[in-house]
Amino acid sequence: MILNSQIFRGVVVHERFSPQSHKFSYPMNFFGFDLTELKLINAQASIFGYNEARPLRLNDSDYLHGSPEPILEQLDRLLPAEEPSQHTILISSPRYFGYAFNPVNFHLRMEGRRLLCAVAEVNNTFGDRHVYPLRELEQINDRTWVTRCMKDFHVSPFNDMTGEYRFTFRIEENEIFLGIDLYKDEACVMKTHIQGQGQSLTNGSIFRYALCHPLDTALNSMPRIIWQAAVLYYKKKMKVFKRPSPVSNDTLVDRDVKSDNRPVI
Repeated sequence: MILNSQIFRGVVVHERFSPQSHKFSYPMNFFGFDLTELKLINAQASIFGYNEARPLRLNDSDYLHGSPEPILEQLDRLLPAEEPSQHTILISSPRYFGYAFNPVNFHLRMEGRRLLCAVAEVNNTFGDRHVYPLRELEQINDRTWVTRCMKDFHVSPFNDMTGEYRFTFRIEENEIFLGIDLYKDEACVMKTHIQGQGQSLTNGSIFRYALCHPLDTALNSMPRIIWQAAVLYYKKKMKVFKRPSPVSNDTLVDRDVKSDNRPVI
């Protein structure tokens, strides 16, 4: 029986405050996969494949180090090993007929309803992948945790490499809010978040996800990014920062050899 995994129907919101103001939001469907339930979901949901070719597909090699090793084992190199009383939830979207682009995935290490630690896995449009292991969280209340870390990975061509990320995790039984805010000199220059209402993951709910909202998935992330980048570049005349070669040890996938340093605009 699938106990912890869910499908979320929600929204992704992105707002810039400096040097130009700009805001957009899109409806978004995403999953919360208990990593120990992936094989069970594969067996019970006919259109979902775990490392198998099906309409919806999740591959271990699409995450973290890009290896075929199970995601949970890859996480053991970044976080303390999962204890028997704990479980890890992957917030992400699977491949949709073979394609998906997830700008950020979250790996949430839980004990009951309590968040212990997390990994924010960031993908840029150049094909690089970087992780922020978040091992020390401050608990604000029984459902909210915050933490911060310095930015050391190039994501948007409209941001330089300076600044500090401030993360907010609000996790309830059937609702989730995951926020990343960018601060420079103690001023917030950009706020982003995803949030959604969860429902049990069943064969029927996966079918509804695939058939009723095909454009509100990771299938449509890249076209949305390109459109918003065009607005920033052509209409708002934002300065473009070229992609630097990754230098951090937390950049797990470096496509520098294949990149020609052209931003997606």
